[in-house]
Amino acid sequence: MTAPGNAIDDAGSMDAALDRQFSILREELQQLDAPAATEQLLLQAFANQQAKDKKQARIRRWHPWLGGMLTMGGSLGLFMMMVLAPTHMQDPVPPNTAYANADLPPFNLPPFIALVPLDRLNNETPRMLEAEVPAAWLTSLGMPVNPEMAGDLVQAQMLVDADGTPLAMRLLKY
Repeated sequence: MTAPGNAIDDAGSMDAALDRQFSILREELQQLDAPAATEQLLLQAFANQQAKDKKQARIRRWHPWLGGMLTMGGSLGLFMMMVLAPTHMQDPVPPNTAYANADLPPFNLPPFIALVPLDRLNNETPRMLEAEVPAAWLTSLGMPVNPEMAGDLVQAQMLVDADGTPLAMRLLKY
């Protein structure tokens, strides 16, 4: 290992050695005589390269802005399209006259409430029928009923088995 003072001297001697080598290289390069056309070609190639680098730097400078502006414009366009032309108000399929007069149930019906265990529902092939049931009967199913309405009838759809035993029910008008 060398002492810290010797390291500075070593660096100084290395710099001196490098200076000598560079001065030899400079002298040899000055002795070479390159044609004038070579110097012109090199200067022209350097200028062309600098122009390309400037153009690429200008393009790179716009990339983040351009991406941001395109994203914002696309988002604004989609938002305006959703506001001005909402898809839920348009009829995507023209009405078919074959089904126009059919008595189809509405699609916003409440779900069925099971009155028997589910495994029995899966084993049966139920029939659906509409009935009017007394509101007081709903209390036996655990549903709250206003005492003033206990004598009224409630429209319901029921799934029944072959014997007529109710399997599931949904209330249509309560």
